[in-house]
Amino acid sequence: MSDAISVLRGWSNSGKLSEVAFSDEGKLRLGETASLTASETVEVAVGGGKTCRYTVGSIFLQLVDVNQSLLAYRKACKKHKVKDAVKAIDKAELIAFFKGGAGPKPAVPEHAREGAAPVSSSKPAPPPPRPEGDRGRDRHSNREDKKRHRSSSERERERDRHRSSKKRELSSSRSSSRQPERKEKAHKPIDPEMLFSNLSVVVGKREIKAKRDAEQAKLHAALSTEGFGTVAKELIAEFRSKHSMAHEIPVGDSASILKAGAGKDLSRILKLYSETMEKKSAPGRKPTSGSSRAKGFSDGQKRSWRPYLVDKKPIIVLPKGMTAPITLVNAHKFFAESQFVSRTVMQKELRTKRQAPKTHFERQVNARFGGGTVQYELMDNPRSKLHRPEDWERVVAVLALGQSWQMKDWPGPYSNPVQLFHRVFGFYVGMEGDNVPKELQGWSVTQTRVSRDKRGLDSVTYASFWNALDEWMAIHKPELLPQPNE
Repeated sequence: MSDAISVLRGWSNSGKLSEVAFSDEGKLRLGETASLTASETVEVAVGGGKTCRYTVGSIFLQLVDVNQSLLAYRKACKKHKVKDAVKAIDKAELIAFFKGGAGPKPAVPEHAREGAAPVSSSKPAPPPPRPEGDRGRDRHSNREDKKRHRSSSERERERDRHRSSKKRELSSSRSSSRQPERKEKAHKPIDPEMLFSNLSVVVGKREIKAKRDAEQAKLHAALSTEGFGTVAKELIAEFRSKHSMAHEIPVGDSASILKAGAGKDLSRILKLYSETMEKKSAPGRKPTSGSSRAKGFSDGQKRSWRPYLVDKKPIIVLPKGMTAPITLVNAHKFFAESQFVSRTVMQKELRTKRQAPKTHFERQVNARFGGGTVQYELMDNPRSKLHRPEDWERVVAVLALGQSWQMKDWPGPYSNPVQLFHRVFGFYVGMEGDNVPKELQGWSVTQTRVSRDKRGLDSVTYASFWNALDEWMAIHKPELLPQPNE
């Protein structure tokens, strides 16, 4: 017997297994002196010519709690990196070997379970010779023992049959109680009128679905960059041709005149204003059409209310939040190329090419807003780049994050989201399926979604942004659009 087996048996018999520590270095330690190597393989002779080969750690984890389940034992082996777990067929013999002190207990014969004394595992000494009379009595007693054994075996079999029959009855009653009672439904005959009504309902639903699909396809085509110029004109013409427009009376006031689109001639309004002002300053002098201010707008110069904004680059401000779908990293790809690429993918691409994000791009303005090319600038830190009020007036759009801290360090009214989105065009882009921030509900911001996997819908979001921004700029900041020459 090896030293490791002797130590394990000593720990087991003295009840000190629970005090043994299984260290991360693969050592079994009891106090400061006694220790075993968990990976050492030992061979245990369990009796009957049978031997078992296991590591010391595997046997220890089995002996430390003989009542543990197989799953708990396997988890302990996995935790301590023990690869040769004790097999289920060897468990009882190993426990008996280490816990019994003298080896495993032999199996008790079935006929000896009815109160018979246990048989010793050691080889008994041969009995002394008996006389002939005693041998006859022994034979008689053996016959009686066999009869009792047969009767006890028959009683056991009868009990087993009785138990099995009860189990079958109980299982059959449970299965019958679980099955719901099936009620046979009487099938009603379908008459021709019911058949035709069902068919009409199905056909009507299909017609409604086909009409809805056609309208959606037409709407997507109208919102795309290619189809907006053609399909939108057809829709407007169709709308104007309806009878409801025939009864409309066009109404104009000073506000509608001042909200003129790009390319509309405002020289007449300025001329009337200059004549009125000259009349007030010189009552005896007749106003003439050749006043200096009117002449300044009839000799081919560009017209605008804020000439310091002419030929300047419009600015689109982006959020710096890491959770925003569109930031400075992937904004150029979306606003210039109509493609949405996630922020992480775009960062890897820029890192591979060793490039910085692009912040300038040119775009062709739609013809109905005056046409021409405009160069836009992208930024996400306007506070550090825009120092004068004239510079802040170049901001035409802000991509809202949905949190007010995005504008906390911006100057004046630009730090208040409510006032900010009355001065600039507000746009919110969210991922499909995400909740809209509650704070965004009180702001004048156009909301849209970006699909997570349908890249064909990116052009719809792209077109909705640029169509709305062009219209907003034509009304509020036409100086930043291309100016026509007379």
